[in-house]
Amino acid sequence: MRLGKPIFNSEGQILVGYQFQLTQTIITRLQKMGIDYVYIEDPNTEDILIEEGIKEETRMHLRATLQSMMETFGSSSYDTRFGNTQLFRSCSKSVSMVMEDLRYDKNDAFMLMNMHMFPSNDYAQHFIQKSMNVCVYATKIGMSEGYVGDDLIAFSLGALLHDVGSLKISREILNKRGTLSPFEYEEVKKHPEYGFKLLKDEPGIPLLAAHCVLQHHERVDGSGYPYGLKKHEIHSFAQWVGLLETYDSLTHPRAHREALLPHQAIEILYGGAGTLYDLDKVKFFRNKVSIFPLGLSVQLSSGESGIVSKVMADYKHRPVVRVLKDSNGAVLKQPYEIDLSRNLSIMIDRVGEATAK
Repeated sequence: MRLGKPIFNSEGQILVGYQFQLTQTIITRLQKMGIDYVYIEDPNTEDILIEEGIKEETRMHLRATLQSMMETFGSSSYDTRFGNTQLFRSCSKSVSMVMEDLRYDKNDAFMLMNMHMFPSNDYAQHFIQKSMNVCVYATKIGMSEGYVGDDLIAFSLGALLHDVGSLKISREILNKRGTLSPFEYEEVKKHPEYGFKLLKDEPGIPLLAAHCVLQHHERVDGSGYPYGLKKHEIHSFAQWVGLLETYDSLTHPRAHREALLPHQAIEILYGGAGTLYDLDKVKFFRNKVSIFPLGLSVQLSSGESGIVSKVMADYKHRPVVRVLKDSNGAVLKQPYEIDLSRNLSIMIDRVGEATAK
């Protein structure tokens, strides 16, 4: 396999070039670096133009910033009295890069970020990926809602930093398989307050962003934490961050559970619309997000597999799939397409390729 797009490091320099031939050794190294998927050249799919809203350089800068954040805030010696101006300056630069990329994204709908197909038993990887995803989703939504200037910056930063307080929780608890004990669950529930304490007096972080961190687990019916706020007592930005981080968590595997498919996660959000989440926000998110983005590998309920080749404006949840392998796994000499919006009996059963053996 040869790369269809180059891979960049956090400084924007090319790490692995276009058309570089992949080996198992290279694939393993890329996975260890946190690069979970790549674009592959394939004559059967070269006509599918994938325009990502976020550049690879931006992704790598986000990842480097979040890695530094983990090392800094995860340290028992970190003192909030002295802050960390350089780190928060890097956070601001990260969201500025995201906003700049999305400003030139002509697609009204927005694609999922990294479909993280490899189960991770390490909270560090989960923290980085979720923070990146929620930041990009929130920024796109903020732009669609007409947020500008300081409001958009605060919203984006609040989304990027929403789980920063979890870095003060024991890693043993965060990586635990199975159900948490009552004591462990109560400790996890403290992370919004821990995060607020880290950010509230930091000159480089808007207070509104810190309140997003504090309130992102509040729910409109008052069942959330830490204060049991209801409806308009919860800032609209924090309501959005809470909804987005729930969706992202549901669609990514954790040590104690498998990931849900995107449409299953949407159904769960709808189940909580009007009680846990604002109904209008759930509808807006459903109508804007392309849950099966272009180029994504999928397996169908019919046993066939291929990639998403088209996303229809009126049927974002039922894309067109170009079938590359039959139900027995044999590569087709002549691929064909199935429009799931016209073949309602066929569903997407799995997304992503299995890891190489």
